[in-house]
Amino acid sequence: MTYGGKKLFLALSWFAFFIVLSIIILSIYLVTPRFAELHRRLPLLLWVLAGIVILAVGGGLLLISITALTGFDVLYPHGGEPITMRVLFPVVLTLGQLFGFGKDRLRDAFVDTNNALLWAQRKRFSAGKVLILLPHCLQHHDCEWRITFDIANCKRCGKCDIAALAEVADRYGIEVRVATGGTLARKVVSDFKPTIIVAVACGRDLSAGIIDSHPIPVFGIPNIRPNGPCFDTKVEVERVEEVLRELLFEPVRQSQLAEAPIRTKTGSEKTQGNAVG
Repeated sequence: MTYGGKKLFLALSWFAFFIVLSIIILSIYLVTPRFAELHRRLPLLLWVLAGIVILAVGGGLLLISITALTGFDVLYPHGGEPITMRVLFPVVLTLGQLFGFGKDRLRDAFVDTNNALLWAQRKRFSAGKVLILLPHCLQHHDCEWRITFDIANCKRCGKCDIAALAEVADRYGIEVRVATGGTLARKVVSDFKPTIIVAVACGRDLSAGIIDSHPIPVFGIPNIRPNGPCFDTKVEVERVEEVLRELLFEPVRQSQLAEAPIRTKTGSEKTQGNAVG
């Protein structure tokens, strides 16, 4: 998988880091004489504390950059989203807007970077309780069936992508929920207690959900908005299934799924392995 926005997010992150670094060094330099008057060792203590903070943040950002750009997991501790990412996001959002980047682009860049980190760590995640979390705007606006609390109410007419996603969830034996907003989404996560979440939403909701759900890892898939925001949106169903297949499930689990029967449009059954090609 490729995540084009990660380079933008990382570039702004490093720029913000060096700005903060310069401010810290200048501030300490200016106050050092005052602290020296109180005690001759205070300036040294101040530099040591500043150095620890700088090394921690800079080291975390370096590990994030290497992992996101190379796909090789050098993060520690392993698994989940580094706390440095959560600290950087509001800083990058503010700095990026000063340089003329839109909020949506910056949020998408954050989601891309988060996804790249999770992708690099994909072998370390447990597929014990996977949750697919969908926005209500995926449902066709003319649909009269209420699927917010039970997606089984979907009649699978094919007018929207809910039907295809429900079939994917059934095939993999995964829980799928539809949320009408952030409050309900948080309640779903709190009640279900998943080990990992595959979320579909706009960049704004995805970035907020990634941060709010910490330490639960969230793989975000942006929805497609051919009719504008929050109205008859769509999603690449193939990408959702690719994430489930490659990011979450171990080879043993995949082989078991490959032999599981799937129902064709004609009603006959055949294994997934035979269905390929």
